[in-house]
Amino acid sequence: MELKKRKDQWTKEDDERLAEIVLHNVQNGKTQLEAFELAAAELGRTKQACGFRWNKTLRSQYSQSLLAVRNQPQQSMRSHLKLALTSFDELTEAYQNLEMKHRELQNEHDKLVKWLQQGYSLMKD
Repeated sequence: MELKKRKDQWTKEDDERLAEIVLHNVQNGKTQLEAFELAAAELGRTKQACGFRWNKTLRSQYSQSLLAVRNQPQQSMRSHLKLALTSFDELTEAYQNLEMKHRELQNEHDKLVKWLQQGYSLMKD
């Protein structure tokens, strides 16, 4: 006689995938709630079921991993902030160079317009 398996029973693969999704989200600065929503869609469960499974069963098993990935976003955030500031500085410098070039071209344009006007006046006289 075969044992009946509940339709909603969690498999080892389901648990591993749920943990993977939660850890990935937390590492990328997202919330566990967002992870439960993603896991629910992927695993065909409700986000409440995913949250309950994580908090009741898996959280203790993955506590060290969760702690490790929680510390990573801060370092990642610093590098993103550093990159953003560097990019901002580069953009500011490029903008200033363009602004200077624009002024030079504007002066050149004004000189050409003045020269043409003088030439037109001489031809008219």
